[in-house]
Amino acid sequence: MDKVKETISEVFFAVIPITAVIILLQFTVIWIPMELFYSFLMGLLMVSVGLILFLLGVHAGLLPVGEMIGSSLPKTGKVWMVLLFSFVLGFAITVAEPDVWVLAGYVDLASGGSIPRVALILTVALGLGLFVMISMIRIITEISINYFLVAGYTIIFTLAFLPQVSEAMIPISFDAGGVTTGPMAVPFILAFGVGVASVLKNRSGSQDGFGLVALASIGPVIAVLILGMVYQIPDDIEMDAGDKTYTLLGTLIEVSIALSPLVIFFIFFQFYMLKLKLKQVLSLGAGILFTLAGMTLFLYGVHSGFQPAGTAMGNNLGELSYSWIIIPIGFVLGFVATFAEPAVRVLNDEVDKVSSGYIPKKVMLLTISTGVAISIALAMIRILYGIELVYFLVPGYVIALTLIYFSGKDFTSIAFDAGGVATGPMTVTFIVAIALGFSDVKPESNPLIEGFGMISLVALAPILSVLILGLLYKSKN
Repeated sequence: MDKVKETISEVFFAVIPITAVIILLQFTVIWIPMELFYSFLMGLLMVSVGLILFLLGVHAGLLPVGEMIGSSLPKTGKVWMVLLFSFVLGFAITVAEPDVWVLAGYVDLASGGSIPRVALILTVALGLGLFVMISMIRIITEISINYFLVAGYTIIFTLAFLPQVSEAMIPISFDAGGVTTGPMAVPFILAFGVGVASVLKNRSGSQDGFGLVALASIGPVIAVLILGMVYQIPDDIEMDAGDKTYTLLGTLIEVSIALSPLVIFFIFFQFYMLKLKLKQVLSLGAGILFTLAGMTLFLYGVHSGFQPAGTAMGNNLGELSYSWIIIPIGFVLGFVATFAEPAVRVLNDEVDKVSSGYIPKKVMLLTISTGVAISIALAMIRILYGIELVYFLVPGYVIALTLIYFSGKDFTSIAFDAGGVATGPMTVTFIVAIALGFSDVKPESNPLIEGFGMISLVALAPILSVLILGLLYKSKN
C-alpha cells in the first residue's frame, strides 16, 4: 500500500506543475479551441492513471525478475550466455518502452509516413540490445567507462557528418537515445546489471550499475543514423494531420504485441533457470497485467489528447506576431517539468551519497532544472531561427567528454546516466508535440528536422551539470 501511495504521489507532483502552466497559457496566450483543450485534459487524466498503473506493474513484477535473471546468468559460468541474453533483454525491454512508441509515432506523423513507426522501434531496440551487451562486457572486463564513451560518441559524430545519412535522421537519432532511458528500460536494465555485477568476484553492484544506461543509450543513436542511410526523406515532406482512427482497442492490441517478447523471455527463464514458486509467478503475472493496462492508457492518452492539443498550441504560438514568446515559455515548461520529475530526485539522492553530502540536494535539483530549462529554450531558438542541431550538440559533447577526465569516476557514470532522467513523460509526450506544431507553421521550417532534437538537448543538460559539480567536488577535496 505504501508503494501505491508513493507512486500516486510521484505522478501527481510530476503532472500538476506543468498542467498549471498549460492552463494559464491557454487562457492568456494560446487560446486553442475548447474542444481540443478538453481533449488535453482527458488525455492528461489517461496519461496520469496509465503511468501510475504502469509504474506499479514494473515495480511489482518486472524489476525483481530482472535482478533475479541478472544474478542467475553468471552462475552458469558461460559468458556467451550472459552476452546473448543481455542483447535479447535489451531488445525486448525497448520494444515495450512507452516513450519509444511515443517518439516513433511523432516521427511517423511528421514524416507523413515516410519513416514507419515499426521500423524505427525495431531499429532503436536493436541498437539498445547491442549496447546492453557491450555494457556487460565492460562489467566483466572492468575496462574504464571513459574508453567506451569516447569511442561511442566518436562513432556517432562520424556517422552524423557522413553525406549518406539523411539530414532529417540526425535529430531523430539523438532523440532516440534519450527516449530509451524511460520508465521501463532504465530500472529494468539497472536491475539486470546490478544482478550480474553482484555475483562477480570483487565487483560492486551499485558502482557497476552506474554507466550501464549511459552506454546502452549510445546504441539507438548509432542504429538510427545507420537507418538514415536507408531512408532518404524528400525535402518537400508534409506533416500528417494525425491518426483519426486511433482507438483504445487498437492501442491495447499494439501494446500486447509490444509486451509479448518480454513475456516469452520470462516464460523461458522460468522453466530454464528461475523456477519460481506459484505465488511469485502470480505476482509477476499481475505486474505484467498492470503494465499492459497502464501502457495502453498512457499511449491512448498521448495520441487522443496530448498530440492534437500540443500540436495546436504550437501552431497558435507560431502564428503569433511575437512568436519569440515560445522561448521563455519553453524555459518555464522545462523548469517545472524537471523540477517535479521523480527520477531527477532519485539522481539527487545518489549524488548526495557519492559526495558525502557535500553537494546539497536542492542545489543539484535547481542546477539540473535550470539546465533543462535552458536546453528547451535553446531548442525553441533552434526552431525559430533554423539553426542546425550539431552546432549545439558537438560543442556540448566535446565539453562533456573532456570533463570526464577531470571529474571523479563515480560522477562520470552518474552524469551520463543522468542524461535520461530529465526526459520524463511530460517532456517526451507534450513539449515535443508543441515543438512539432510550432515548426510546422514557421516559414522554411521542416518539422522533421527542426521539430526533433529537443530531447537530445534535454539529455545533454544533466550530463554537463553533474560533471561540473563533480569537478567542483574534486577540486574542493
